[in-house]
Amino acid sequence: MAKGRSTISLFLDSSVLFSATYSVIGGSSKLFTLKNIKLNVSKVVLHEVEKNVRQKLESYHLDRFFMLTSKLNILDNYLNDNLIKKAKKYIVEKDSVILAEFLNSNCKYLITLDKKDFLQEKVIKFVKPKKILTPKMFLEANK
Repeated sequence: MAKGRSTISLFLDSSVLFSATYSVIGGSSKLFTLKNIKLNVSKVVLHEVEKNVRQKLESYHLDRFFMLTSKLNILDNYLNDNLIKKAKKYIVEKDSVILAEFLNSNCKYLITLDKKDFLQEKVIKFVKPKKILTPKMFLEANK
């Protein structure tokens, strides 16, 4: 990241936090090392990732998860039912809450590894002027 840039707020999808928990290398983990970046998650994302880490990974991954969460800003947004309803028109139901939380946040970017559901033209248009990117796309655009 270039010096002098203002802080960029990113909303992390559960796929990114899970990936960063699982592996210390890769774009998801690299996001945690960047300066001038504020990493944000919702309580819904935290709960989902913690549940999946406990069910699918080893105990040392849970330690890493808690270490990474200490570097996150946990948004205390209320769930907006009307926004969730609108989001369901553009994305699968299971991801509509995450999309609505992102839209309700002050974050400019949603960072996800879920290309199948989030990186669809109709979803990208729905969130404009906000953007949806993978960690790799974000890192390449902000070298």
